[in-house]
Amino acid sequence: MNKLKMTPKQNEYIRNANARWNLKVGAVRSGKSFVDVACTIPTRIRERAGKPGLTVIMGVSKGTIERNVLQPMREIYTSELVGTINNENMAYVFGEQVYCLGAEKMSQVAKILGSSIKYCYGDEIAKWNKEVFEVLKSRLDKDYSCFDGACNPESPNHWLKEFIDDPELDAFIQKYRIFDNPFLPKAYVENLCKEYAGTVYYDRYIEGEWALAEGLIYPMYKYAIVDSVPDAEPTDYCVSIDYGTMNPFAAILWARYGNTWYGIREYYYSGRDTGTQKTDQEYADDLMNWISDIWEEKKQHPVYSTLGGMSVGKIETIIDPSAASFIALLKKSKWSKVRAANNDVLDGIRDTAVALQMGRIKMLRLPNWKKEAGGYIWDDTIDERPVKVDDHLMDSMRYFVKTKGISKPRRV
Repeated sequence: MNKLKMTPKQNEYIRNANARWNLKVGAVRSGKSFVDVACTIPTRIRERAGKPGLTVIMGVSKGTIERNVLQPMREIYTSELVGTINNENMAYVFGEQVYCLGAEKMSQVAKILGSSIKYCYGDEIAKWNKEVFEVLKSRLDKDYSCFDGACNPESPNHWLKEFIDDPELDAFIQKYRIFDNPFLPKAYVENLCKEYAGTVYYDRYIEGEWALAEGLIYPMYKYAIVDSVPDAEPTDYCVSIDYGTMNPFAAILWARYGNTWYGIREYYYSGRDTGTQKTDQEYADDLMNWISDIWEEKKQHPVYSTLGGMSVGKIETIIDPSAASFIALLKKSKWSKVRAANNDVLDGIRDTAVALQMGRIKMLRLPNWKKEAGGYIWDDTIDERPVKVDDHLMDSMRYFVKTKGISKPRRV
């Protein structure tokens, strides 16, 4: 079958991955997971069928296990051999009961506490909770116990990097570059390289390196700045808000032209700088005045008039879900259709970097946004976190990109 053709790197894994710990670390779409779902997992499960101990598949969540592991296996081996996860977190895979557990929180792995594990497959290991991994290590206690897994690299200070660098570890470790997969279309690889060019994600997701996040988070920000929007009518608007009381309150008005969103206005108010705090109602009034001309334009639209002012005519407003009181106030407004922001910081930063790099978002010359972007850097004292100073419009932009799926990043 064509779908089971293996790359030279995958064949190397099949031949040599006979250690207690077998891991593939490297680039996106390089074939790390495919060799597991097509060959490794079925082989390991069958080899240990009937032997004492649990069989476990662990991932960030049950949803990612289904999407990244079980569904691809099902497409090869059919649903008769690869079942679905039931309400007891189990699935039947090649006739064996397999626990499918999320590894993001300790509470998710209570079922394996005190149990021996004969085989475990790990998906996206670098995103796991470290304590979960420590529990897993102690449970692989049979002579025939073993682990297979795959992940994209992160910081060289990551706990998983420390683990696999142990010279005493009984391990087979492979590194993958995206170029190790000859089955990928050339244009796809070229586009992916362009998306991550100039960022830490190129080193990690293209070259497969454990690379340190340092310096400017968005080094391409200057190229996203434009003097004007296209000479056309925008097809949509959106407001994204980073809510603050003591901290600054920052919002961006976005307008869509074709497939590109433009940041056309910014609202920025710091009570700390002015010495005067504003109430939620005052912020709501400010925003109403800030977008009043856009709102009046939308009210003239035939769709809005026909539906008598229903939410279809309102402006989508994305805001951090922790701003409960302000969200409740906005929901009562005539102009705002509130949507809770996706506040995943690291994934949001990555997606925003892709959106800026590929021109999926552009910015007019907004002075506060430009100032923040030019000083938005990785914190060299805390691994994988931005410096939390003057980052409010950066957060607003990230909420917008991540929540709207502007970058449409490939799975990594």
